[in-house]
This record gives sequence, C-alpha cells and structure tokens, in this order.
Amino acid sequence: MISKNKTTLFNIASTFLLQGLAFISGPIFSGALGTDNYGIAAVYLTWVQIASAAFSLQAAGTVSVARVYFPLEEQPQYQSSVLSLATIIYTGFSALTILVTLILKNFVTLNLPMILLGLFHGWGLCVVGFMNNKFTYEFKADKNFILSVVVSVLTIGCSILLIRVFPKDENYWGRIIGQSSIYTIIGLIIFIYILKTGKVFFKREYWKFTLPIALPTVFHVLSHILLNQSDRLMLQSMVSNSAAGIYALACTFGAVLSSIWSALNNSWVPFYYEYTRRGQIDEMKRHAKNYIELFTILAIGFILLSREVFHVYARSEFWEGTDLIPLFSIGYYFVFLYSFPVNFEFYNKKTRTIAIGTTATAIFNIILNYFLIKWSGILGAVIATGVAHAALFAFHLIRARRLKVEEIFPFKIKEFMPGLITICAICILYWFTRSVWYIRWGIAVVLGIYELWKMIRRKEIF
Repeated sequence: MISKNKTTLFNIASTFLLQGLAFISGPIFSGALGTDNYGIAAVYLTWVQIASAAFSLQAAGTVSVARVYFPLEEQPQYQSSVLSLATIIYTGFSALTILVTLILKNFVTLNLPMILLGLFHGWGLCVVGFMNNKFTYEFKADKNFILSVVVSVLTIGCSILLIRVFPKDENYWGRIIGQSSIYTIIGLIIFIYILKTGKVFFKREYWKFTLPIALPTVFHVLSHILLNQSDRLMLQSMVSNSAAGIYALACTFGAVLSSIWSALNNSWVPFYYEYTRRGQIDEMKRHAKNYIELFTILAIGFILLSREVFHVYARSEFWEGTDLIPLFSIGYYFVFLYSFPVNFEFYNKKTRTIAIGTTATAIFNIILNYFLIKWSGILGAVIATGVAHAALFAFHLIRARRLKVEEIFPFKIKEFMPGLITICAICILYWFTRSVWYIRWGIAVVLGIYELWKMIRRKEIF
C-alpha cells in the first residue's frame, strides 16, 4: 500500500482527469458546438447520469462498506457478484425503458438512437465508477490514475474527431457518440476483468448484504444528480437551450472546486474509516482540521482567480455566466461540509437516512428552481441550488448528531463555521474587486504560499 501523501496526490490527479473531463475539454467543445448544441449535449449527459444512478443499484457505493464486514480475501468474489447483480438490474430497467419509448413514440417525440446510446453510456459509467471505488478503497491510487488517463484521453479524442464528421447544426452527435462508445467499451473490458478475477456471479450472502445498503443509496445518488442537474433541465424547458448551455459551462467551470473536493474526499474517507474503526478519534479530528483548512484555502483561491481564468477558458458568448461562479462555489463548499455527517452515516450503514435527506432536498430544489428561474433566469437557478445545498448540510448535521450508534458524531457546528463565514466574506470581496484583479490574485498567492508552507512543515497534505 502506498503512503497517505502519495495516495492523496494520485487521487487528486486521477479525479481531475476523470471528473474534470468536461472542464479540460470545455473551451474546445463550447467553441465547436455553440451555446445551443452545447446545451443539448449537457442535458443528454444529465439524463445519462440519472440512468446510471437509477438503474445500476449503486453497487459501487457498497465496496467501501464491504471491506469492513467481509474478510479482505473475499473482496474479489464480493465485487464480481455485486457487479453482476447491478448489470442484471440495469439490463432489466434498460429493456423497460426501450419498451416504453417504442410505445410512446407514436404520441410524443422521442429520440430512440439517443436513448439507446445513453443507456449503453450509463452502464459504462457505472462500471468505470465501480472500478474507481475498488481502486480507491484498496489504496491503489496509482492504478486509478492510469484508468482516469485512459478514459479522459480516449473520450476527448473520440469526441473531437466525431464532431468534425457531423454537420454543424447536428454536431452534438459527435460529443454524444464519442462519450458513449468509449465508456461502453472500457466498461465491458472492466466487467469481464472483475468477473474473471472474482469468479462469482451469484452468492446470496453478498446480494443480501448489498440490497439494504444499495437501494436507499440509489435514491440518494439519483436525488443528488437531480439536485445538481435539475437547473439545466428546467432552464432548457423554461428559458432556452442557450441559457442551459451558458449555465452548464459556468457550472462545469465551478465544478473544478467539486472535483478538488472529490479527490480529497476519496483520499480522506478510507483513512477516516480506519481511524474510526480503530477508535483513534482524536487523531482523526487532528487530520480533519487540516483537511478543512486546506479545502477552505483552495476554495478561496479558486473564487479569487475565477474571473480572469474563466474569460480565458470560455468564449465571450458564455461570459454571462462569469459572476455566477462564486455563487456556485458557496454551494460546492456546502457539499464539502455535508460530506462529514454523510460519511459518518454511511460508515454506520444509515443509507436510508442519507436517501431521505437528499430526496427531500432535491424536491425542495426543484420547487425553488421553478419560482427563482421565473424571477431571474440563470441567476435564480444558481441561488436555488446553493440554498438547497445549505439545507442538505443542515439536515445531515442535525441527523448525524442524533444517530443512536456506538460512536457519536465527532464534529460540532462551531468547527465548520469559521470556514463557511470566510468563504462568504471572500465572495463579497470578489464582487467589490471584480475590476481590480491584482488585489484578488495577490491575496490568493499569499494564502497559497501559506498553506504550502504548513503542509511542508507538518509533512502531510492533511
């Protein structure tokens, strides 16, 4: 097993390459597709993510918990059995989707080729995510990095080539086919490898363990996707494809902060589980304090630098979304904070609680979107999502404190407030210094040097 620092660095790199795919390719695709076609491709990807979450049983989410309850030597068998279960269920839902599409095509306009590509794409997304989780919790971050490089390079390259093939008014097909084909092929390779390694297709004990954990997680992940993606769906419906495209690109840029959190969280959670399992709560909290400080400073730097970087990143027709990025950042900071109680709930197998909170918040977000988009278009969508993320954090914080389990939730609200207040203050500073870039960049550089000095001094990332 590689060291904690190397694990974190590899996870940061691989997460950037996999989850940051849309960011890396954003200027290329937004320029080639334009606002309308970029919006169509973005909405397609939203539906793919929904299908992947709803149809796959979220088998990947049980990999970490299984390591706590089954011996390490049984993990390959567990993984092959559970991935088989997820594929069977995904196939069944996909067949039902196709049947419903064929029935409804005489009454409403449905794009069957796009639906078929999306179903294959969603399955590949599920299998690649399963492999990512497997590598993460087996501390094989170097292999995760390699997988991410392969997926990123092939998906970008294939999409760019195919966009050139299609007519300009329909070149979104190039983006869609490029993503779907690569994820499907790589997913098939991984699926065969997992089954060949584990050699177990069905085992009642594993399926019985998986279902109570996975089923609520499906609603959690699905609701989380709706929470994050319903904005662009509703903007497309209530405003225009162009509004959805502008929002999607600004959101994609803002999601760099989410990718940073995801990378750090992928490194943090395995060690958090180990500290908790061993009863080393004080040691865990010491590292958590460093983790909170690190992410807060990274978020501050991102907000302060975002304006000028986004203007380099995006074509001028997308610049309407520039000043939305700090608001996106506040929402993503609430996601970071909410991960602390959610990780605690997941460790204690309270996935039903997680699902209830996320589902309720997703519904709340859709209601807010309806009224705020009518009030202020794209800005209303951003505000609605930020408020919903804040509500989600509050729900899980209260719930985690009240869980009746052996270990009480070790964090209090006062440990999160300094960072949250600072982020809000930085957003206000951004607003008043939008035209004075050197003040914002100067503060960001000083804070970056300070945090780097602290990491070097303690010889740990967090």
